[in-house]
Amino acid sequence: MTGEWAVGSGEWETSVDGFERTLIIAPHPDDESIAAAGLIQRAIAAGGDVRVVFVTDGENNPWPLRFLKKKPWISDADRAEWGALRRMESLRSLAALGVPPSSAFFLGYPDTGLMRMARAGDFRVRHTLAAAIDDFAPSLLVLPSSFDLHADHRAISWQAHAVSSGRKVATYVIHGHAPHGGLAFRLDLSAAEIERKRAAIECHQSQLILSRRRFLSYAKPVEEFYEAEFDVAGLDSRMHEWGCSLKHSLHVVTH
Repeated sequence: MTGEWAVGSGEWETSVDGFERTLIIAPHPDDESIAAAGLIQRAIAAGGDVRVVFVTDGENNPWPLRFLKKKPWISDADRAEWGALRRMESLRSLAALGVPPSSAFFLGYPDTGLMRMARAGDFRVRHTLAAAIDDFAPSLLVLPSSFDLHADHRAISWQAHAVSSGRKVATYVIHGHAPHGGLAFRLDLSAAEIERKRAAIECHQSQLILSRRRFLSYAKPVEEFYEAEFDVAGLDSRMHEWGCSLKHSLHVVTH
């Protein structure tokens, strides 16, 4: 049984009729399942085409890697191996949601390094995202929010918004609190959709090693998506970046 749609404050359709070509930008493998597993299921069920672009491989993930490798120091080779593992996990996760491997694209930019690239005036991420968006011509573009506490999410939000003018954009928040009053639409998931979302999250076994309860808690009965942030997304000040980093660390520890 399919769940329900609820429209927020914006001018949004209350069905997937307008979402026949959905492009999801994921900063790391697992963001696609946490933020949008329900949306992916709805689009696929309606006969839509879903594409997911992974900006990084999530290779700079030291604590689970140290735990699994049983060593305090992590080498570049270890990180590369971890990134390859996380790519495979994301493919399994998408398969659980009905998305074929050919619909996943991995850009391989440095995990936790996207804000640093932006500060240095390195716009390769922006140009690559622009090409991916133009190539797919999505009817719905789903981006990380500039309100997210994770620096990679905010950096991608800025870069992607900069090349998405005129497109139908929705945003999502994983780390921290959503923007007040900016709800675009909400998905109320059915029991079957929740179960498939949980199964998709469980495919990311590398992330469940130390944080199983936190990750599985994302398999909620509701997914919320927010308005585009063209007038909000921007390059962080260093003070804002530091403050968000501290809040993000506390969020991870307490959830």
